[in-house]
Amino acid sequence: MNLMQKEPNLKFGITITILAYFCFSICSTLVKILSPNFSIMQILFIQNSIALSIIFPYFYKNRKKNPKLKIFRLHLIRDLTGIFSFFCYYFAIKKINLVDATLLAYTAPFFTPIIWTIWTKEKMEKGIWWTIILGFIGIGFLLEPKEHMFQTSSFIGIGAGVLSSIALVSIKRLNQKLESLTKTTFYYFLVSSIVTLPFAIYQWKTPDIYQISLLLTMGILMAIGQLFLTIAYKHGTASFLSPLCYSTIIFIGIISIIFFNQIPSYLSLIGAILIILGGTISYILKIKPSHFMKLFEHSKEDKKHWWRKLKLHRKNLIDQEKEKEKEKNINP
Repeated sequence: MNLMQKEPNLKFGITITILAYFCFSICSTLVKILSPNFSIMQILFIQNSIALSIIFPYFYKNRKKNPKLKIFRLHLIRDLTGIFSFFCYYFAIKKINLVDATLLAYTAPFFTPIIWTIWTKEKMEKGIWWTIILGFIGIGFLLEPKEHMFQTSSFIGIGAGVLSSIALVSIKRLNQKLESLTKTTFYYFLVSSIVTLPFAIYQWKTPDIYQISLLLTMGILMAIGQLFLTIAYKHGTASFLSPLCYSTIIFIGIISIIFFNQIPSYLSLIGAILIILGGTISYILKIKPSHFMKLFEHSKEDKKHWWRKLKLHRKNLIDQEKEKEKEKNINP
């Protein structure tokens, strides 16, 4: 029995996705701690170069031929928008509280349909407009007009969402061209490390041992998070798993209260609820309930613990190798 040919396990995909966003939440928290002492570009360079070194063996093992020029351009758009999206997000984290910065950066689902329509000339789904309007109302509450509506850092946080939406559309286009998520992730870390290197050198500050440990942790968690997402998307589509990105808001909220004593205002809470609702609905609008439930249905064999399935898969591989050896001995 070949486990690689079994139906995707959405429950496993959801678990791994939540773990991925937990890793990203810790990364954002470490940015909040490190940003007063280091430039954003230095943080990005160290984070992504460490992640690159971790992901490289995985990419090398699964490498294929080099991408064509058109696909390379898509990679470049995804990489550059991804880099500057993270720059805007980390800049917002540095200037405003962690929850608000994260919420503003996670407004990408409201811009994605607009970017997709402009890019592909396809008509937008009718129901999508309501989710976009709901999201922008949430942003209005989050900006708290009486206090800091015109604060530059808030709009830079929204800029992170806009750039992230362009990156997401690029990834979707790459997926349509059958480009693997592993390759897309590897190229992002590679290009990001190259682009941020000159700025990091110019603004370099030598970290102490404690800061080095935090920077290493960031890079490792970023790589683990991306690898988890790569695995998760083999068990479910973006429509099912993407809304789980909002679990980051929950993690960030808990971390902000416990470690930074930052309690969100009631306007921020209303904004957060509207943004999460709008973003989630925009992802799952096309899903039929019956089709959704089918993805959770698995045979008894599929419901075994994942480590048992992995053990069984290894046993099958060993048996296959033994069969090949027998065939070689019989027919030298």
